[in-house]
Amino acid sequence: MHVNSLRKHEILRKKQLIAELFRSRKKLKGEHVRVVFSYLETGGTDRIGFAAVLFAVSRKTVPDAVRRNRIRRLMKEAYRLEKGVLPETCERFSSENGRKQLCLAFIYTGSGQRVPELAVFRREISRLLCTIRSGRV
Repeated sequence: MHVNSLRKHEILRKKQLIAELFRSRKKLKGEHVRVVFSYLETGGTDRIGFAAVLFAVSRKTVPDAVRRNRIRRLMKEAYRLEKGVLPETCERFSSENGRKQLCLAFIYTGSGQRVPELAVFRREISRLLCTIRSGRV
């Protein structure tokens, strides 16, 4: 498997897990993106070692659907390119704590006026992932 791929099983879809993730209250804030994260029991053994991820852009923040989808695609691409720092963190934690998986929600908090470039998202997501990896939260 390629390190820089974003597979279907890496996307967080279950409503119960998403609700539990947002109750965890572990957050980091960047200039354009806020990340909510937690280690959760997902129930799937094939997913251990991967982070489950969710990307959200509010309709209130960005009313235009075309811009909203563009921002979501840019966040996904930035995460896909920068997620290489996480595998050893996910594997180490899951081996220590049973079947828990790192779950992440990237939420766009910028304005809808100007869409940031991919390089901006990459820099910000990389910094947030390194902070999660280091455990200084």
